[in-house]
Amino acid sequence: MATHDLTQLQEKWSAFYKDELPRLAKTRGDSQPKWPVVLDHCFARIILDNAVGEDRPWMERVRAPATKHMSRQQLQAALDLGRKIANGEADLNKLNQRSLELRGKSGPKRKHAEPDRDTTLNVAKKQKKGPSTGDIRSHFFSDSPKMETPRTTSPPPEILQARNTIAALKDLTAFRRFALVLLTYIPRGRYSTYGAMSSYITAHHHKCSARAIGNAMRNNPFAPTVPCHRVLAHDGRIGGFNGDWGEQGKHAAEKKRLLAAEGVTFDSGGKVVGEPYKDFQHDAEIATWYDRLLGSSKK
Repeated sequence: MATHDLTQLQEKWSAFYKDELPRLAKTRGDSQPKWPVVLDHCFARIILDNAVGEDRPWMERVRAPATKHMSRQQLQAALDLGRKIANGEADLNKLNQRSLELRGKSGPKRKHAEPDRDTTLNVAKKQKKGPSTGDIRSHFFSDSPKMETPRTTSPPPEILQARNTIAALKDLTAFRRFALVLLTYIPRGRYSTYGAMSSYITAHHHKCSARAIGNAMRNNPFAPTVPCHRVLAHDGRIGGFNGDWGEQGKHAAEKKRLLAAEGVTFDSGGKVVGEPYKDFQHDAEIATWYDRLLGSSKK
């Protein structure tokens, strides 16, 4: 009987985070003023970090896959929080921010606790004397190369936070962390391709394939802030998204919706309009991230 009850809880939890919550997010249900995520694994991260991890990422308390290894009490806590989100009794946006903070250990406390890795103060003061370039390296490094192409605006705070959070995730490989960071440099309103990203890495850092980029992006826990939806196939078609591939993929329509909201359009034949973004080499900040996560980028 006990095993049967546990199995039922596992099935209820799986159905809730895989189907019910993504459905509410995609239809913009009025239980939440804002739906910051739409994918099932993002809901799982948020709920498990808050209900099971409590003061740390859930992976530090439960072995993956979580559904299989959670206790009855943990499954019930996850279900209860999921229902509160669905009913509007819990703020999904605040829970998401807390989850990201738990994973990144970012913010003011980190700046004082780890001055050897985060020497913001002195560099930031120097930047204030001249026009702002939007250079975020001062948040991470004390001696960084100058930007080849200065920015006129800074990235949104959630992008800065996501980069820092990704860099701190030791349960991801160094290459996957870099690939996820690289995604954040594809401008809003533009798209890139798996081949363009791998060509940049091959030309400036190490040999890389389009398949390796696709594998690194799979199950992106930070979507859509870290925009894997901006990466298309080499022929300009939709490519993959959330584990499926092509126009008939389960999530193809959601990928197109996200792109359309940013101004990217497709022609009647299903091909994207416009040229892909390839100018990663013009941003020296990306090379700095490579050095930090994977070592020297000198070829």
